[in-house]
Amino acid sequence: MKKTTGLLLLILCFAMTMAQAQNWYKGNLHTHSLWSDGDDYPEMIMDWYKANGYQFVGLSDHNILQDVDKWVNVPHQKDRRRTFDRYLRTFGPDWVVYQKGANDSLKVRLKKLDEYRNYFEEPGKFLILKNEELSTGYQGKPIHINVTNVKNLIRPLPGNSVADVMQNNIDLVVAQRRLTGQPMFTHINHPNFYYAIKAEDLMQLRYERFFEVFNGHHLVNNYGDSTHEGTESMWDKINLHFVQQGRPLMYGMGTDDSHNYYFFGPSFANSGRSWVMVNAPVLTPKALIEAMEAGRFYISSGVMLKQLPQVGNTLAVRIKTEPDVTYKIQFFGIRKGSQQAELLREVADTVASYALTDDLLVLRAKIISSKAKYNPFMPGDVETAWTQPIAQQVVPQPVAGVVALPNAHAHNDYEQSRPLWDALDNGFTSVEADVHLIGDTLYVAHDRPSFRNPASTLENLYLKPLAERIKQHGGQALAGYKGPFYLMIDAKTSADSTYQALEKLLQRYRSILTTGNPTKNQAGIVTVVLSGNRPIPTLAKAKSRLMSVDGRPSDLGKGYNSAVMAFISDSYPNQLKWRGAGEMPADEVEKLRQLVERVHKEGKKLRLWASPEDPIVWAKLRKSGVDFISTDQHVLVKDFLLKGAGK
Repeated sequence: MKKTTGLLLLILCFAMTMAQAQNWYKGNLHTHSLWSDGDDYPEMIMDWYKANGYQFVGLSDHNILQDVDKWVNVPHQKDRRRTFDRYLRTFGPDWVVYQKGANDSLKVRLKKLDEYRNYFEEPGKFLILKNEELSTGYQGKPIHINVTNVKNLIRPLPGNSVADVMQNNIDLVVAQRRLTGQPMFTHINHPNFYYAIKAEDLMQLRYERFFEVFNGHHLVNNYGDSTHEGTESMWDKINLHFVQQGRPLMYGMGTDDSHNYYFFGPSFANSGRSWVMVNAPVLTPKALIEAMEAGRFYISSGVMLKQLPQVGNTLAVRIKTEPDVTYKIQFFGIRKGSQQAELLREVADTVASYALTDDLLVLRAKIISSKAKYNPFMPGDVETAWTQPIAQQVVPQPVAGVVALPNAHAHNDYEQSRPLWDALDNGFTSVEADVHLIGDTLYVAHDRPSFRNPASTLENLYLKPLAERIKQHGGQALAGYKGPFYLMIDAKTSADSTYQALEKLLQRYRSILTTGNPTKNQAGIVTVVLSGNRPIPTLAKAKSRLMSVDGRPSDLGKGYNSAVMAFISDSYPNQLKWRGAGEMPADEVEKLRQLVERVHKEGKKLRLWASPEDPIVWAKLRKSGVDFISTDQHVLVKDFLLKGAGK
């Protein structure tokens, strides 16, 4: 049996090594300085992390970014004056800006991030991320949310419940990411800090993918108590709920949340207690964030792994061993029909694997060493690591009573909290996904992804689950709706090669396609529309095509029938300047009328993307005959159309 297990691990490890680069980056995304309630200067903090083998750090002070002028008074306390003296000795009087005054007063100007980052950053070796800790609360309960790689300062919003406060602030970050195009993400900090946040609160969140399973601050109660569950138990409960809803998994974070850099011990929030190890192709914000959103990282408080544990539907753990240290590898999972995780197996070894079998919904691993943790979170802690979970892909149960909306198009649907499912649950009959051809596989992403993530292929994210949903509904994407369901695919890579790869992929899904030559007994209902880089002549000449093409106004009058060219699309700003204030100018009304008339005369549907997300604008578009409201705001558009305003 041991030989078989060892051989399996060897094969899995070889496959992983061949498939993806093993570039590991150690990082901490939650720490504090004198810019808020930390007790040391940013440069001293960066100096410690860089000297201690970290490759990236996010300094996340409360509700502030290090891009304004800030002076701090240095009290007469001996420790605070010693901290200043150490700062001055380390960086010298030419760097440190300070002023002495009457009665031996002292104030220091804090360096901005842009002033000191070049002192530390080295390509491929050390990176500083611009972070912020959104700090607010609800009825006395502290609610803190980290934002990694934020571009502009975000001022926290209130809300009507713990979950509502979190969601309102997460939505601000999502909006900034979409508006600026800069990759960034939130993670929920220390949920058990004063036991403010429960698993049930986290279950309600949209767009949230991360929370702190381990935080090094001495007041955050990672392990819970006799009346409160620990963060690991919360983690399993959240992911069971997410899997059943068809949501992406919630990944666990490990952070220091350090505030104290001069005094050390169990009553201080010190550095070095927990971190993340990220497997990414390069050390850039984009690559790190993409890797973390794909679960390509693990948490550690000292135990290190040789490789990324996730290998397809298997967790394969290989430990970087230390002399005279022993290890236990524990596999935890949730079985189908169960509501809680159980210890599936414990192995006293340095290598082990466990497969996500059909009876398991969620699987993760924890590695516990015999080595005592230096300056631990709690006395008795040993060095540990936690893998990210893997899970079954579950098609969620359809929401009852959904009304199909033939005029609702989910623009960039893959950016929603639940790609495809959010659109279907709100009655949308058209969704859009950007794709990049890498090798022979189509991956869904707005920008070219840094690595190949199997969970983000067009097949796994859209075609396979859509086929399952149609099977659930007896041949319909939405119960009781017999009209077409549009899957628009925006090709970001070469037109011809992307088209050929898509044509090959769609062969496996002919039975659900309207253009797939279905049997006489059951017609397909999915119309695939190719947008972006489109080989129009090639597609128009094809004798048997599995998709139509998304045209532009300039394609009108060229003889393409609606089977070849189902849509005519254009950017709203290319056609109209009106943003909803006052009446639409008469010349724009006429321009829109003529465009609608030309499109409909050829039997095609009109879509204007990037239109203002405003019911006033939508009402005008629908009244003028524009076929689709192209939106990121599912609920708002659903309410607008159901009220009859979209007729």
